[in-house]
Amino acid sequence: MKLLAVEIVGFGKWQQQKITFESGNQLLYGANEVGKSTLYQFIQAMLFGFPTKGKRKRDYAPKNGGSYGGRLWLAHPVFGEVQVERFKEKNKGQAIIYYQQQMGDEKTLQQMLHPLTKKLFQEVFTFQQEQLITSDKLTEEELQTSLLAIGVSGSQQLLTYRNTYFKEAQKIFKGKGQQPLLNQKLAAYQELKEQIQEKEAQQQTFQQLEETIRETEQQRVTLQQQLKETQQDLLQVAEQQRHFPLYEEWQSLPEETENVVLVKEDQVQLEETFQEYMYLDKERQRLTKELSLQSEALDVPEGYAFYLEQEALIQQLLNQRYDMQQLMTESEWMTQTFEQNRQEMVLLENEWSWSPERPPQLFYDNETVQKWRQQQVAYTQALQKGQEQKAFLASQIENLEDQLTDFEKAHAAFFGEATRAQKAQKTSQPLWLLLGSILALLGFFLPSPLKWGLVLVGVSLIAKEVLSYATRKEASSDEVKEEWKTKLSQLDYLNEQFQQALNQEREAQLQVEQLEQSVAEQAQLHQLGKMNQIDTLMNQRELITRYLLLVQTNEELMSQLKENQQKRQGFEEQVFPLMTHLPLQGKSLSEKLHFLEGFAEEMEKVRFAQEYQADGYLKQQLRELKTKQQEALTRIQPLLIRYRILSIADVPMRIQQLTTQQAQVGRGQELATQLGNLFPEAVTEATLKDRSLQLAQQQALEESQLDKIQEQYQALIYEKQQLMTDGTLDELYQRQAILKAEIKELAQRWSGYQLAGQLLMDLLTELSEQQLPSLLQYASSYFALLTNQRYQSIQVAEGQLVAVTKEQEMFYLHELSTGTKDQLMMAVRFAFLAVQGEQLICPIIIDDGWLHYDHQRKAQLAELFTKFGQKQQVICFSSDQEMVSYYQDLQQRVIALEGGSVK
Repeated sequence: MKLLAVEIVGFGKWQQQKITFESGNQLLYGANEVGKSTLYQFIQAMLFGFPTKGKRKRDYAPKNGGSYGGRLWLAHPVFGEVQVERFKEKNKGQAIIYYQQQMGDEKTLQQMLHPLTKKLFQEVFTFQQEQLITSDKLTEEELQTSLLAIGVSGSQQLLTYRNTYFKEAQKIFKGKGQQPLLNQKLAAYQELKEQIQEKEAQQQTFQQLEETIRETEQQRVTLQQQLKETQQDLLQVAEQQRHFPLYEEWQSLPEETENVVLVKEDQVQLEETFQEYMYLDKERQRLTKELSLQSEALDVPEGYAFYLEQEALIQQLLNQRYDMQQLMTESEWMTQTFEQNRQEMVLLENEWSWSPERPPQLFYDNETVQKWRQQQVAYTQALQKGQEQKAFLASQIENLEDQLTDFEKAHAAFFGEATRAQKAQKTSQPLWLLLGSILALLGFFLPSPLKWGLVLVGVSLIAKEVLSYATRKEASSDEVKEEWKTKLSQLDYLNEQFQQALNQEREAQLQVEQLEQSVAEQAQLHQLGKMNQIDTLMNQRELITRYLLLVQTNEELMSQLKENQQKRQGFEEQVFPLMTHLPLQGKSLSEKLHFLEGFAEEMEKVRFAQEYQADGYLKQQLRELKTKQQEALTRIQPLLIRYRILSIADVPMRIQQLTTQQAQVGRGQELATQLGNLFPEAVTEATLKDRSLQLAQQQALEESQLDKIQEQYQALIYEKQQLMTDGTLDELYQRQAILKAEIKELAQRWSGYQLAGQLLMDLLTELSEQQLPSLLQYASSYFALLTNQRYQSIQVAEGQLVAVTKEQEMFYLHELSTGTKDQLMMAVRFAFLAVQGEQLICPIIIDDGWLHYDHQRKAQLAELFTKFGQKQQVICFSSDQEMVSYYQDLQQRVIALEGGSVK
């Protein structure tokens, strides 16, 4: 936020003064008692309200009793240029703000300034000598504390609040505790959950059924709400069609009327005085004619007799010349504005296919489009989830099929691939056993070498056949069959899950398409053209508002231009009778008025010459008639002003106009009361017909969908009731719901305390530990600048803040001079503001913060202000003439103050 200007109407010694500010660095210079502090108090009062009165408090109310207050202009990062107006005697001292062609109040101003408060403005963004820390020791911990005290108003309270919040949170819940109430509730909930899981394990499809019921219930409620809204819209359209003749009458009445009401007594007085004035004027014309006859011997210029005949008309036209000039100026401006608006409308029409005959209708609000967006995101996420699950299941199915194929190959004997080999083995098995037995027996009867050889061969044959038989027996066991069946069951289950994932994907895709189609149909129904997608409706909503505003503005401009044209035509018609005797042909309206003015002046000179030489009695009669006419005119002059009557000759026409207008106003108010709520927006009969047909079709579709959902929902409820016949699960659910509500309430309380404490702790940590290195870096740079590079950095050594010279000598704070300590603290203050970066919410205001500075230090301080002013607005108040010279050398702006005024 930056200050642009202030206008002081009355505040202390300041009266009717305006001061503008630049976005960078500037110095407001003036001697003591010139009003610098008063100007600072005015800025503070404009932002945060007038100071309260007190015995020991200064009163800034003007001594002369004039207006107390003024205006302030500021540049806001969101709302642009904002004008703040505050007067003590107006609106009870509350602010009135103007921004973006809108008007706001004190509450709006506070919202704009947030988080800036009066205390933050005084303590952080205002630099005064007494705020500079001049203690002899400043440790790292104290620097962090000082950083908080400077940067965050009420940081000590934040520490207290943080501890309080954590204590309250631990009363509700502890991580390893048992006594806190939430710990007890969670333990009971876990035990109850285990009981429910045991019960649900007996009913395998219960959870899936519950999920289906919830989804169906949500669809049913959504359709019911949509159907209800459609029915209400259809009833409203029917009511609009029934009252459309009255609506056309209402629209035909003039939108704007004069705020003038003709009183009956005033009407009678106007009519009587008009009759009297016309009679006197007729007599005046008669005497003037006699006077003209007596003056025939005089040299009367051509046209004088015509002037006498048309004098009333000419004077009436001249009385309207200022109104007609203003009318022509307004018409020129309105024509230019109309064309500019039309060019902007054409761009929008070409981009979005809009037309002024069927303008787009803003049928939705931010909440509606956010709801559409949330539904779109939810459906899209469901679609992606279904696609990912389908891909995963397809991979699982492929792997399982490969495993099943390998398993069947490994046990080919059971799947018809080795039947012959099995038969051959069964046939040869007894022969090999018999041969082995014979060889073993023969071996016992032979000599020793052959004996053991034949026995070994026989035993080997017998062992081989026994082992082969055991292996075949193992392979033919039921375990292989069971494993094969298990793999087939797993494959069937995965195929079933794959089909379900495929159905979910199709359902999600259908929901996305239905939502997009519904939004597109709504957009088409409300003539939004190419603006028929959710993202476009959400991001380009202001274009609809802008186009409708342009359409309405051009309609009003066209109506006013037609009215102005009629007024000009009426004036031209009044001028037409004069064109037979006066050279007015081919002249513009302004030229005609100028000619008539000169002609009337010339003829009045002739009249004066005639009256000077005429008979005294006639002149006396003429004077008496003119006096009576003037008296009559003076008598009703207040009524002429009140009812905006330019000339007494316009009285009958004006009375008729006001009488007709009052009747139209009464009828308009009656129709507005009757139809205002029924027709919130402008419509046409064709639009109502299209809207009625569209809503009827939409209602039929929604009723059909709701009937199907109702049938599905009832069937699911019946199935659930069948699964809960014994009532045990229902009772457990009730207990779970009650316990869950209690846990939710306690958890919300605990999370509120915990979150509040954690946020405060994070805030304090961020402002101290994390920002301290960055703070020291900025402070070192500014300290080096202020000391003309004598000191190079500010560091923390052994927990103490020290200043390091360019020779790397280290000095603790108590070893520095008073002026150097002030420079160091000034550098720290500016370093904190630099750390905030783009988050700065207020200009920096400095009031003579260099009490202990010599000329060199002042020069360096001016350089710091100049450097800081490149990114932030700096406003410096000073009575130091030396500082003025430094600002001028640095080509910075200097505003001279003198005696409550700006030089």
